[in-house]
Amino acid sequence: MTEAGFLETLKRVEDVAVILTRMEDINVVLGKITTIEAFIDRFGTLEALIERFESVENQLYYLKDMLNIDEAAKYLNISKGHMYRLTSNRDISYTKPNGKNIFFERKELDEWKRRNPVLSQRELERQAAIMTAHDHTGKPNHKKKGGKP
Repeated sequence: MTEAGFLETLKRVEDVAVILTRMEDINVVLGKITTIEAFIDRFGTLEALIERFESVENQLYYLKDMLNIDEAAKYLNISKGHMYRLTSNRDISYTKPNGKNIFFERKELDEWKRRNPVLSQRELERQAAIMTAHDHTGKPNHKKKGGKP
């Protein structure tokens, strides 16, 4: 690796450090740093460290509040084309601050992922028990036994 390449990588590390000081979830980053330190102890080469650093750098979008289309697609584990279909069909919320680039709130993406849950058998039985305890108006069912209606 050339000195210029090393300095460029060092500059990127410093840029990431500035971003990280602005992030709330510093514990995640500290875990990544611990992983990098263990990696250095294990492999000890600059090239291996840079490769690992780039991997961590690519995952920093998990800490961002706003994601671009590429980051959002990666975050949801779907294709970029699928993301565009979701926006075109208005199935997912997005913003276009400059009228061109599309951005997504990570919180909104998390809500979208939670749509249409498949309930466990236990949860279905629990909900059925609640429904049988109430009539269709949502009021508790308090019919007296053996009495006149």
